[in-house]
Amino acid sequence: DPNRVYAGLNQLTGELMAVKALSLMDRKGNHMQKQLAELQQELEMYKKLSHKHVVGYIDSQLDEKTSTLYIFLEYVPGGSICSMLERFGKFSEELVRNYTRQLLLGLEYLHGKRIVHRDVKGGNVLVSRDGIVKLADFGASKSNNGATIT
Repeated sequence: DPNRVYAGLNQLTGELMAVKALSLMDRKGNHMQKQLAELQQELEMYKKLSHKHVVGYIDSQLDEKTSTLYIFLEYVPGGSICSMLERFGKFSEELVRNYTRQLLLGLEYLHGKRIVHRDVKGGNVLVSRDGIVKLADFGASKSNNGATIT
């Protein structure tokens, strides 16, 4: 899969972050200029989002040699709800209520910004070390004006 997420370290500040690498080459090896323009437009919108229950955007960088766009995001060490269920088994009803309430607060914020996530699932809901739920992976999101959010 040419699109992957890695753990990263800011060499100046020591801040841990998630690094999402997106290949901008099609299967024939052609650079996807239109896709890059759309992604950059999406990132401009993502930069404006700031909420406790939405994974934070840090920066992005294009490697023109490899046609890879790197997106630097807030690192959420607990992983996804899917991976937590695999590790710890089913959640108590109380915990499900807690996570659901937080998830809805994040969705309410996005909807207030006229953004629809469109891919809310266990793999896209991350949990911080202190139990804070954060919505991630905006690849399928749409803003009300039809632009996609990554």
